[in-house]
Amino acid sequence: MKFLVIGLGNLGRAIAENLTRIGDEVIGVDINLHKVEAVKQTISGSVSLDTTDRDALNTLPLNEMDAIFVTYGKNFGTSVQTVALLKSLDVSRLIVRSISPIHETVIRSIGVSEIIRPEQDYAATYASQSLLGDLFQRWYPVTETHHLYKIKTPGTLVGQTLKTIDFQTNFGIRLVGIERSREVRNLIGLKQTQYDVVDPLTDDLVLEANDILILFGKMEVLHKIKEL
Repeated sequence: MKFLVIGLGNLGRAIAENLTRIGDEVIGVDINLHKVEAVKQTISGSVSLDTTDRDALNTLPLNEMDAIFVTYGKNFGTSVQTVALLKSLDVSRLIVRSISPIHETVIRSIGVSEIIRPEQDYAATYASQSLLGDLFQRWYPVTETHHLYKIKTPGTLVGQTLKTIDFQTNFGIRLVGIERSREVRNLIGLKQTQYDVVDPLTDDLVLEANDILILFGKMEVLHKIKEL
């Protein structure tokens, strides 16, 4: 896939380099030549230009991109002007970093629906880790109030059927999926743990010790899981 990352501060650079690492083609853009030079060897390409200049933006292959990230973290005006110009140029997919609640309101009014909130996301992840301790695996925001969580199966649930546990009734949480581990050997014969999705999820399915549960619900109801 092809991505354009506008703004090569800490967040933008991390996004650009990680996308490159997994095999995507990434072009990084920033008006700061030093930031552009810093990623020249770690991403597909980088260019220094003023993204508030419509003619300058038009020199970029905007229509070839699967998505464009705008990751400015401090300059409210630059971010808004850049986003407004990109929307007027009818780009296919725009993902924008929120600088503040007011900034987010403005860019949503322009028509942006995909928002990155690194500070809030980190805070929510840290809160989830603090709440769930060793059970915590991953966290994904879905709405302002509801999230997806991947957690290790609590010991008290091991050996019980899904019908007996009844996550929805007893915990107010929906079980979306289960990942189950199995031992496999790699190309050089070493043992590795691989996780497969259990499908279908039937009432008589018995949870195992190394199962990973994928749950959907509010953060506060996870207290019930932690207290088991």
